[in-house]
Amino acid sequence: MRSKLPVILVSSMALLAVACATPVTRGHIHEPEAIQAIKPGATKEEVQQLLGSPSSESSFGLVTWYYISSVKEVRSITAPKVVEQNVTEVAFNNAGVVSGVKNYTLADGKQIETVKRITPTEGQQLGFFEQIMGNLGRFNKEGSGTSRKAGSPPVVGR
Repeated sequence: MRSKLPVILVSSMALLAVACATPVTRGHIHEPEAIQAIKPGATKEEVQQLLGSPSSESSFGLVTWYYISSVKEVRSITAPKVVEQNVTEVAFNNAGVVSGVKNYTLADGKQIETVKRITPTEGQQLGFFEQIMGNLGRFNKEGSGTSRKAGSPPVVGR
């Protein structure tokens, strides 16, 4: 029994630490009643009075406002996990009148795996000897704190 006691204590402490979850809400406060009040034909001003400023706007095409909210569960040991997400899309026509409202939830989202490869940049990659030879002729004038390449004129008037 004595040898099992440390294992039981460590296990119970780990479970207790993982069990404490704190919800963290970010972004726009999701208000279903206010969103349902937005009907096609409403103006931008009316939408802004109901929902406030958008979280994001479309960069091209017709004007579209996005109201984004999410709730993450933060635990002491594990990485934060999104447990609720709501995106409301309010589309406007050229006259600035609502043409459509769509709602998206966490179930509508898609998991995208990021690529871990490194894209090489164009340009010259200097080898060891090229770096050494490139530094020949560079020096600091005593007290100037500036460096110059061989063949460049000295700084006068300092």
